[in-house]
Amino acid sequence: MAKLSNADRNRILARSLFVDANKSYVEIAETLEVSDKTIANYQSKDKAEGFDWLTLRATKHIKETQETKENMYSLFISYMYQSLKEIRENEKMSVESKAQMIVSLGDSFSKMGKVARQEDPEAYKLGIIKVTVEKILSSLKKELSVECMKKVIETVYEIQEELADVTI
Repeated sequence: MAKLSNADRNRILARSLFVDANKSYVEIAETLEVSDKTIANYQSKDKAEGFDWLTLRATKHIKETQETKENMYSLFISYMYQSLKEIRENEKMSVESKAQMIVSLGDSFSKMGKVARQEDPEAYKLGIIKVTVEKILSSLKKELSVECMKKVIETVYEIQEELADVTI
């Protein structure tokens, strides 16, 4: 394996600072103690080698944003289920209070669903699917043998593309 030159190490580091740390050319130049022009040259060389810094940064941002939204919707649904369970299991609460809280919870869930569907339907859909699959697997885990669970999980992986194509 060939040893990297200082310039190549700096170029890779500059790429990482730009893509992963969202640093500007000026900030990178200051950090690496080189000129802005040198950073521009690193970027040009990387682009010629198939590492377009702007595309890499945008791709990273889009991926993180999508994952954050999917997780946000999944967490929201999980919190809703947990709140519903706590209301149902609270023996000190009157039936009327429970009913009132469940109606309020349902209203909140409905509003969040509307917002989520309008803001990012794909992330909302994937969040719902994720929670649904987790709930089903958790429930099945109690009833099925290890071999059956392995088959269920294998099947979920096999049909994941179909699951992602569901319309809600």
